[in-house]
Amino acid sequence: MYLADLSRGTLAVVAASIFLMSQAHARPGAIETPLSFENDLVTVRYDRQTGTMDVLWRDGHKLLGISSAAQLSDGRTLSSTTYSAHELIPGMTVSAGEREYTIRSSSATSPALLQHIWLYDGHPWIAVEAELEPEAARKGTRHFDAVVVRENGVHIGEKAAMRFLHVPFDNDMWFRYDSVLVAAMKTDERYSSEEVTAIDDNTSRNGIVLGSLTHDVWKTAIDVHAAGGQLTGLDVYGGIASPTGVRTDTHDTLPHGLVSGERVHSPRIFIGSFSDWRDGLEAYGRANASVHPPLTWPAGAPMGWNSWASYAEHIDYQRYLGAAAFVRDSLAPEGFGRNGVAYINLDAFWSKLDAVQLADAVATVKAMRSTSGLRFEPGIYWTPFAYWSDNLDAYVEGTGMMYRYRDILLKAPDGSLLPKVDGGWPIDPSHPGTKQRTTYFIAKFKQMGFAYLKLDFLSHGALEGAHYDPSIQTGIQAYNQGMKQIVVENANQMFLSLSIAPLFPSGYGHARRLSCDSKGHVGGGDQSTEYMLNSLTYGWWTDKNLYIADPDHVALGEKADLGARSVAEGKSRLLSAVISGGMILDSSRLADDPQGQSLAKSVYSDRAILAVASESIAFRPVEGGTGNEAAALFTRRSADGFYLAAFNYSDKDSKTIRIPLQRVSQELARSAVSVTDVASKAKLENVNGVLTIDLRPAESKLLLIREGQPGTAPR
Repeated sequence: MYLADLSRGTLAVVAASIFLMSQAHARPGAIETPLSFENDLVTVRYDRQTGTMDVLWRDGHKLLGISSAAQLSDGRTLSSTTYSAHELIPGMTVSAGEREYTIRSSSATSPALLQHIWLYDGHPWIAVEAELEPEAARKGTRHFDAVVVRENGVHIGEKAAMRFLHVPFDNDMWFRYDSVLVAAMKTDERYSSEEVTAIDDNTSRNGIVLGSLTHDVWKTAIDVHAAGGQLTGLDVYGGIASPTGVRTDTHDTLPHGLVSGERVHSPRIFIGSFSDWRDGLEAYGRANASVHPPLTWPAGAPMGWNSWASYAEHIDYQRYLGAAAFVRDSLAPEGFGRNGVAYINLDAFWSKLDAVQLADAVATVKAMRSTSGLRFEPGIYWTPFAYWSDNLDAYVEGTGMMYRYRDILLKAPDGSLLPKVDGGWPIDPSHPGTKQRTTYFIAKFKQMGFAYLKLDFLSHGALEGAHYDPSIQTGIQAYNQGMKQIVVENANQMFLSLSIAPLFPSGYGHARRLSCDSKGHVGGGDQSTEYMLNSLTYGWWTDKNLYIADPDHVALGEKADLGARSVAEGKSRLLSAVISGGMILDSSRLADDPQGQSLAKSVYSDRAILAVASESIAFRPVEGGTGNEAAALFTRRSADGFYLAAFNYSDKDSKTIRIPLQRVSQELARSAVSVTDVASKAKLENVNGVLTIDLRPAESKLLLIREGQPGTAPR
């Protein structure tokens, strides 16, 4: 059962829907009578003459002319619009506020096509999934359209300046989220998003959210076309197209796998209308969590240190333990750490420590205690689906010399190796040698005492190819198989942090990086605070619904890779982590860099900011519509009012931001409010209507806004 945690609806709504169905079957000429399903917020009307459905919301938003289709491997295309008969299958399923209806489209000349429609009582969204019956399913499809919306079928508002949100497939290669203005779209050009999108008007905040709820078989995409400022077509389908030999967002060089069997289902698609597109993405996140719950870690979002931005390939025994000692002696007394633990993590190139050094370093870290009682846990790094050597005849670890690496690498249908991605050979998750390798490394890391495991370059395991296991037809099926093994064998003993990984499927890591590598510079493109906050601007809703959102390293000091060059820049990088949900991993050269050490003492000394981080709640953007850039303002409710985080992404120029408080919350527009700087505890002037924030170069501020109270310092 899907979405089983949603609230129960009223029997009256169910009875009304059953009555409408019975009427459709009872009246003469019923074949021409639309079917109608509804709850108190949305109505679905199915036209049995055209094989299309309209979704009509009480707020006036509409999706018109929705159909489903599949392109079969034999060249035929099945579409609900081409069938002569569309009948409701008796036996509506009702459970826990969820009602499922199935319509079967048939004709004398084509295999039947099913469409499943789910309504959820008390919620403004539905779900749609298409299905092939055996005759067509055995032929199979690489492209299964769950939701196709006809030309000019998207209606949000008469004067809406609609935008289409591009969501990247994964967080590799510094891909960015992009809120594209429909009016600026080029005619006949395709615009795409992976797995989910919001079509919204940022001024009114009205929006429609569409996205996949099932992630076991398909890579799902949303394609749109536009002309004259209007969307002229929308297609939500399983089977992201990848022209042969052309690298796309998914990094595939082969077409999507052919999906066949006794019955084939499209992805299940969430379709919802909201007065605030931000509410819609959060609802979509919760709906996904009910299908595939996130992994939970009792200690919550971690805090600690990581070696990558600081030392990368130059990490060694002395630097690792030196950084740990600095955290213990200089940062822990100021409040660094969380829930009594700080993690000290080795990243790539931990092999620079020999076996004796590695074992001793782990034991030393685990034995450390700060004067405050903070204990320390070691972490390590591994890439389960990527191989970094060109020695393909090397034996695979854990296989007893049964397999060489050339055996477990992912192949094309002709037996050739797939090309490298990011410099690494893709490994087939379904190969028995890969599974033995996984068992070996997970057992080794656990036996050595590691409590944190960063899993990197996971997208390699989701590539399309000819997999060893014949039951695996697609890259996502292989990825699910490989990640399930890791989770089972880990048994929640180590914190699993996913680095370069698909956004979906979730549930295989406690945390996932919001973006690709992010370091310490406030702006300037890739790896900056602004780049990371672009991912928070449009991906904050993933936090806790899919994973703990990981904002990546806080790198301080110019000897670290792109490390912050000033206290202001460092504090902005820290605040970006705080508002992303509070996971904090420093990556400064704490063992041997005086500048990095000095900045760390200044940046991590603010207990009020660290207390907000420990609440582990992600902020959401005040404004969307930023294109492929980050929002400057983020907010969330607090126990005392509303937090507002403001950023200046320029390291050269000052910035003044003026924000109508009603854009933060309508509650703040009712009367004068007090504003307090959380870090300095300075009481700012009371504000009525519009808040003005002055920021120096690279500066950020976290403000607490309280309704109708004199300015007081936060507790």
